Amino acid sequence: MVQFLFLVIAALGLLTALGTVLARNLVHAALFLVAFFFTIACQFVLLEAEFLAALQVLVYIGAVAIILMFGIMLTRNIQGDDTTIVAAAWRIPALVAGFCVFGILVFGINNAVAPAGHSPWSESNVRPSIAADAGSSKATAVRREAVNNMARTVGNELMTRYVVGFEVAGLLLTVALVGAIALAHREEAEPDVPSRGEQPARRASASPQPQAAGPSPVSSGASPPR
Repeated sequence: MVQFLFLVIAALGLLTALGTVLARNLVHAALFLVAFFFTIACQFVLLEAEFLAALQVLVYIGAVAIILMFGIMLTRNIQGDDTTIVAAAWRIPALVAGFCVFGILVFGINNAVAPAGHSPWSESNVRPSIAADAGSSKATAVRREAVNNMARTVGNELMTRYVVGFEVAGLLLTVALVGAIALAHREEAEPDVPSRGEQPARRASASPQPQAAGPSPVSSGASPPR
C-alpha cells in the first residue's frame, strides 16, 4: 500500500513539475509549483518525517510560494508572449543538460556507497531500530536522538553542516524578488502632455474660420465694383 501511494504521489509530482515548466501563464506556473511542494510534503509523511512535512508546508508553500506570487504579480508580462519564450537555439542544449542531470541522479542513487560497516539503504528492507536496548550501538543512540528531537537536529544541521546552502538559497530568493520589482518598475518613455497654456492656442488654430453669410458676388454673376 505504501509503495502504491508513493508511485501515485510521485506521478502527481512529476505532472505538477512539468506544469510549472510548460505553463505560459506565470500565475498558473506558480500554482503548479505550490502543488509540487505539497506532493513533496506528502512524500515526507510517507517517510515518517512529519516535522519536515510541516516545514515544507509552512515555509515553502506558506512563505516562498507567496513571495513568488507577489513577484509575479509585480511583473508586467504575466501571460507570456514571444519575448518570454526560450529561443529555439537554446532548447536542445537545455534538453541535453536536463537529461545529463537526470542520468547523474539515477547513477548516484543506484550506486550509492554506504558508510563503513553498513549496507546500502537500497538493499535494506527493514527500518533500522531506535530502541534503547542493552546491546545497541552508538549509531542507534544517535539515530534515536535525531528521531525524538527532530526539530533540534534539523536546526543544528542547517546552522552547521548545511549553512552555506541555506544562506545561498535565501540569497537567490531575495535576488529573484528584487529582479521582479526591477522589471515591474522599468522606466518607460512618457507621452508629451501639453500644458494648460498651449491647449487654447492649439484649439483656436485648429478651429475653421467662419464664413460670411449670403451669396458670393462671384458666384451670383455680378461683377465686382471698380
